[in-house]
Order: sequence, then C-alpha cells, then structure tokens
Amino acid sequence: MSAGSRQICQVALESVNGTTPVPFDRENVPFTEFSLDATATKAESNSILDSRLAQKGAVTGVEYAGDLTAEFRNATFDLLISAAAFNNWQADTPSVGQQTLTFGGTTRKSFSMLRGYADINNYHTFKGVHVNTFNISIPEDGLITTTFGLMGKGRTVSATLPTGTVTTPTLTPAMSNVSVGDILIDGVSQVGISCITAFDFTWDNTMQVQRCLGAGLDVGAIIETLANGTGSFTAAWSTGAAANYEKQFTNTLISLKIDIVDSEANAYELTLPKVEITATLPSGGNSDILQASFEYRVVEEAPILVSL
Repeated sequence: MSAGSRQICQVALESVNGTTPVPFDRENVPFTEFSLDATATKAESNSILDSRLAQKGAVTGVEYAGDLTAEFRNATFDLLISAAAFNNWQADTPSVGQQTLTFGGTTRKSFSMLRGYADINNYHTFKGVHVNTFNISIPEDGLITTTFGLMGKGRTVSATLPTGTVTTPTLTPAMSNVSVGDILIDGVSQVGISCITAFDFTWDNTMQVQRCLGAGLDVGAIIETLANGTGSFTAAWSTGAAANYEKQFTNTLISLKIDIVDSEANAYELTLPKVEITATLPSGGNSDILQASFEYRVVEEAPILVSL
C-alpha cells in the first residue's frame, strides 16, 4: 500500500540529451499532480491456429509522456520554463537584477526525471525528458496553477533510490488571483475599463516523436515543430470589451501584458506583443453579470517573460 504523500518528483538537467547524469544529482520539485508515465503500444496478432482464440501480439513501442502540475511560484520552475521556451534566461535584462526569457528559441534542454513511491521503494527514472507545453492558468478565485507537458525518450525502474545528491529549493509563496497586479491591453490598464476575471496562457512546441530501428523501446529523437502560443481571458461586458470584440472582424492585432506579484514582492511580467483574438457576444439571465470570453493566438512576435 502506498500513500500519496510519499510520492517523489526529482529533476536533473542532462548535459547529454537522453543520458542520465552520473552522479544523478537532482532537485526536488513541488507538485500537485505528476503523471509522467510509460504507455506500451501493441500490435495484435492475426495468426490462425487450431482454435478460435487470438494469439499473443507484440509490443511495438512505448510512449513516455505526462504532465507536471503545480502551484505557480516565482523562481521555482524557471529551469522548466526556459526548457519550454527553448531559450536561456538573460540576466540583468531589461534592468540590473531582472531576467528576461524569450519564447520560441532554439536552445534544447532535456532532463532526467525521477518519479518515485518512497514507502514501497519503487522508483522510475525517465531520461531525455523535454518540456513540450507550458501553461499558466489564473482563476477568478483561487491559486494560480502551472502545468508542464512532458515527453521522454526512455525509462528505467529500480527498487532502490538512485544515488546522488538531492536538494530542495527554497519555496517562494504560492501565487493566487490576488497576485495579479495589472492587465494591459494595447498598453492600457483594464482597471475601470474592462474587468478581467480569468486569464490563461499556453505555449506549445508541438513536439513529435521519431522512432528508429535498433533503439528497442527507447525513442530515437524528439523534434519540435511549429511554436504555438494560445490562451484566453474573460472580461466583464463593457464599452471597452465591446470595442475589443469588434477588432476580430478587421483582424486587428492587440498586445497583452500581465503582472503577477507574490506576497514577498517577487514578480513576473508576461508580455504578448501581438495576438489575434476571437470572441462571442455574452449571454445570461436577468440576475447575471455579463461576461465575454476572448480567445487569442500569438502571431509574428515571441512572448516575453520577465522575472522582476
């Protein structure tokens, strides 16, 4: 019997893609859900023998994939975010003491991730793990969550904890809906203009798996394709929201900027320089506050995340 509180998520940056570092020095990662797993694909046998029973097929491959979901905190997930962005954080940019990350780069990062169940001594090490997707979800009321969609190249299982130094980061405070400092559309604060009640951003590297003969069950390569930034925000229906609604019919691009600040003044600033939007007219009952849902897609210019 295993308890959920004894689950382990530990991560190490690989210097060679698909090779677990030796020693396997790694860092604990806080999470609420961790679903990285190996899923076998099988081919059924069509052989006919001396009965009507099907014959055993064969394993033709394994998919290594899953999600890491956590409460959003400043600095805690910066390495994973940079892997999603395919870029490095630029120190002292735009000002001294700040860091800037531009999405859609070409710098590949891969990880070895340990998923373990400490109370039954069952440990799974996934190698060559890439961050395919990155999501930030800000609710109207509650904690901000982040989700990393993961894809790996192979797995080993052990009944003993792998050797190596394990460190635990100092956690900054969890961020919530009240951590949002301001939201700007085309450089204009929406406070008093159009009340934004929820915000969501997803970056997708649309990775594909390449399988090679001779590699056994391991994946030959993971290849990133089109970089796709999407999301949504919900706005109280107002003159400002109505004006933004009209922009979809002329395909007028807008810019979005959102500030997120925790209780210790650690902050992120996410800027989406150009997005195209779609929306529907709001509907509701006679006792409802009308809200419009806007969906957006990043185009032409890369998103930028600044750690302040």
